[in-house]
Order: sequence, then structure tokens, then C-alpha cells
Amino acid sequence: MNLAERFAETARRLPDKPAVFDDAGTHTYGAILAAAEAVAAEVRAATRRTHVAVAAPTSAAFPAAYFGVLLADRVPVPLNFLLDGPTLGFIARDAGFDTVVASRAMERSPRRPLGARTIYVEDLHAGPGARAAGSARLSRGGDDTATILYTSGTTGLPKGVILSHRNLIRNVETCNRHLALSQENVFLGVLPFFHAFGITTSMLLPLLLGCSTVCVMRFSPQKVLEGIARHRVTIMFAVSSIYRMLIRAGLATASPWRAGRPAGLDLASLTLPIAGGEALGADLAGRFQQLFGVAILEGYGMTETSPVVAVNVPGRHRPGSVGRPLPWVEARTVDDGDRPLPCGAEGELHLRGECVTTGYHNRPQDTAAAFAPGGWLRTGDLARLDADGYLWITGRKKDLIISGGENLSPNEIEAALQQHPAVAEAAVIGVPDDARGEVPKAFVVLREGAAATAADLAAYLRQRLPRFKVPAAWEFPPELPHSPTGKVLKRELRKEVSADEGAA
Repeated sequence: MNLAERFAETARRLPDKPAVFDDAGTHTYGAILAAAEAVAAEVRAATRRTHVAVAAPTSAAFPAAYFGVLLADRVPVPLNFLLDGPTLGFIARDAGFDTVVASRAMERSPRRPLGARTIYVEDLHAGPGARAAGSARLSRGGDDTATILYTSGTTGLPKGVILSHRNLIRNVETCNRHLALSQENVFLGVLPFFHAFGITTSMLLPLLLGCSTVCVMRFSPQKVLEGIARHRVTIMFAVSSIYRMLIRAGLATASPWRAGRPAGLDLASLTLPIAGGEALGADLAGRFQQLFGVAILEGYGMTETSPVVAVNVPGRHRPGSVGRPLPWVEARTVDDGDRPLPCGAEGELHLRGECVTTGYHNRPQDTAAAFAPGGWLRTGDLARLDADGYLWITGRKKDLIISGGENLSPNEIEAALQQHPAVAEAAVIGVPDDARGEVPKAFVVLREGAAATAADLAAYLRQRLPRFKVPAAWEFPPELPHSPTGKVLKRELRKEVSADEGAA
């Protein structure tokens, strides 16, 4: 049970079938396997370390790099190239890699160098010699680590989620069974492959099954719509904010879509548009179905579960829920004492199964805290399970903001704000946003006699954080609400935001 071996089996069975369509053209299974074997040979010669970073956009270069590292009997560490230099540096030190397998598209990245040697996929010769060098016997499989995916935690420091070969292969197999897929499906790869949602649903799932994937390297709504129509895409996984942008593009192009669409932009092939990563919302689902004639199927997952946990399917779609859990995934809700709750009761969602991580890299305390007795993963999400087994996500215990599918830590933003000399205290919460689902809003108390505007503080943060973490809304109250112990009462801030929205 090894991901690279599974891919190699598929590629040798379907060498001439298109695996990936991207900006560079059509890439067959045989071509990607040959490129991966060339990467494997280079990685073996370049480093003895177990962990090797992968940096590439959503394109054929990513699976070539990723499977190449696996074929070298190493562990790929996909890098989120949207992160700032210091954060990437922390990941490099924590993971302990000294080599990055990258696409030439990353050469123009503004991020600082990581002090690691770089192997560019496009520079390697993918020939018979590379195949021989890259096909050595693999020792890793089953419960061995296949991938480390770094995700932001509540402290703001990235945590490396350990996912085994079994975790990822089981998630692929269960998605395949649950959604009744076949190799005739055509996927849309619009999510970044460095993200758990993207790498499993839009790369591993299609490429292990023998499907084709249409990769969108630089997102634009019109490009997505054209890609779906041109390649007859049948299934796409995306965050809700992407579906919002497709609605806007569709309305701008033709209204109503079915009656007035321009030639060449027929989306009738799209039968499985699946949303995850953030709440969908009934208004968005209704507008999408009205415009494009197909229902968005909401699902749920997290990096720690490889990532898919549950998803609705056609014919058994229950709007508002995230569907039934996948085969081999156990779900329960519990009270604050980890005691199981009856059907229909809201509590924290716990998960167990072969898709669930064994823990966090170099974080034994975080790993211990993440699991309840019996091997149940504490998700930090509030949920209920109905009598038919459908899962309903009702809130979050974790104080994270999900913006455009990205997890943002309020603590990280607050810590950066409080370094500004004019800031006495700061608190950050998530507020609704039409484009991204949710965005950070900062409440800032200024020091007595000091002056700073929202523009000043935003410019200050942009020097220290990625742009998507900079608050989109600001408020400057004279003080923040506190508990008797001095803790900022963010629930009171949320109530104020809700009251303001109600008044508006």
C-alpha cells in the first residue's frame, strides 16, 4: 500500500491517456510517470534526508514532483507558496528538509529562499535511464508517513499533519465508492495541491483512479467556466467562494445561463460540483442551481482526516447537511466530558477511522490533546447527526477563521498587531463576506495619545503577514469587553457585529 506504486500501476495501464491538462498542454500518464522517475533519481542523488519539499502550482509539475519524491522512498512536504518568508523558514526547520523539488513557475515567487537546494522538474531528462534509477524497491507503505501537510493552528504556528499511505489511499478509495466514480470522469483541478482538500480530491483521487484532470494554474472565473466546457468536466471540488465567483461570471456572460449562453460554454457535463472548506449557505446553493442547472453538493473534511469525512451525493442530497460520513469513517458527537450524545443532539464532533492522522510532526503534546480516549479525533467543530446518519455542522469550538478555504489564526494576527507601537490591545474575529465566506475583522484599542488608521495598520501587517491574513474590516473602540480573569470576550464582539448587521 504505497501511493507511488498505486500511481505507477495506473500509469502503466493507461500510458497514453491524458492525465493532466494545464497551461503547457496535455500530459499523459506515461509522461508524468517518466517525469516522476526522473525526479526520483535526482532526489536520491541530491539528499539523504527523509523529508523533501515540493513547490509547484496546480499543474502537471506537481504530481511529477510529488510522486517523484515518493518513488525516491522519501516523504514529500508540499509548501504553501502564499506564506511569508519567516513562516516558510519555520516549516523548513521543523520538517528538516534541505531539498525542494519545484516547478520553474516558482522562480518568480517573491518569497525568500529557504536555504535549500532546488531541483526543477522541467530541467530533468525523463528517459530510460531515469526510469531505471527511479524504480528501486520502495520500503515505505501502509502506516508509514506518506506526506506532511502544514496547517495553521490556533497558536498561529504551522503544525505538520502526518498522513500515512494508508490514510490517503483509504480516503481515495472511500471517496471513489461513496461518489460511485469511474475512470471516465473528468476532474477540475482548481484548488492548490499544497492543500489537503486539493491534493486528495483533485490530484490523488483522479490520478489513482485513471481519470483526467483539468488544472487551472492561475484562477479566473472565466477560465474555469471555459475549462469545464472545453474538456467536458464532470466533477469539481472547490471552496464556496469559488462558486460565488462563478455565479458572478456566469451572470456577466449570459443571463439566464441556459437560455442565453454563448457558443462553447455549455456546462451540461458538470454533474458533481462539490463544496467544502467553508460553509456553503442556502442562498449560494440556490443561486448556483438556478443559474447553472445543477445542485452543489456540500461536504466536510479537515487536513487531519486526509481530508474528506462526509459529502452529499446526487439522489440522496440533504441541503444544509454535509451528507453522510464516508465508508470506514466513524463519527459521533460528545459533550464537554467526551461522553457520547444521542442522535440529534449538538456536541463536539469526534472522528475515528483509517483516514485519521496519527498526529503532528514534532508536536507530542498537541498530538495527545487532539485525541480522546479510544482513538477519537477531536475536531473542534460542533455538529449533530440525524436519524438517517446525515452530518450537520453547526459551529466551531476552535477559534479559527475560514476565509476562502484557508484557516486563519486570530492569535497570529493579534500578535502581529500588538507589536505596533500605537496599539494597546487587539482582538480579531471572523465576519461574513460575500466573496470569501468569512474575513478577519480587527478591533483595536489605541494607546493613549497615539494615532493610527486602518490603512496604517494594514500596511504594517502586510510587511509581516501574507495579504490574505490582513483584516478586511476595522473598528477602534475605546476598550474591549473582558471577563473577570481578563480574557477578551470575543462572543460579545460577535454579538455586536450581529446586532449591527441586524440593524442595517
